Amino acid sequence: MKVPVSKAEFQVFNELSKRNLTIGMETQRQITLKVVNNEVEKEVPTTPDFWWIYKHKMVYLDGDAVHEIGSEWDEQVVKSLEVMRFKVRRIRYHAPLTEQRKLEIVDDIQEFIKE
Repeated sequence: MKVPVSKAEFQVFNELSKRNLTIGMETQRQITLKVVNNEVEKEVPTTPDFWWIYKHKMVYLDGDAVHEIGSEWDEQVVKSLEVMRFKVRRIRYHAPLTEQRKLEIVDDIQEFIKE
């Protein structure tokens, strides 16, 4: 299933590109997780917005129009990815993305991938 790219994701990607932070990064690549809920294990897909495969780091941009704060689903995804030894950063934003907020997000991602 192809996940649509938001305008904010496109803006952040462009700024990451300007800073040469897209080397080794993939976007919109789906991964299947095994999630246990109520003692039932099932396979579920998730699509990180930005994924540095060799660094084992993923970033999700969570627009408030789609993601609820503290979503149980988002928390399950992060826990499952951490079990697989990925480091995950979920970054919330309010659309439309301002220039200042875009730069804050990219600064945050830059620090995260250099850790």
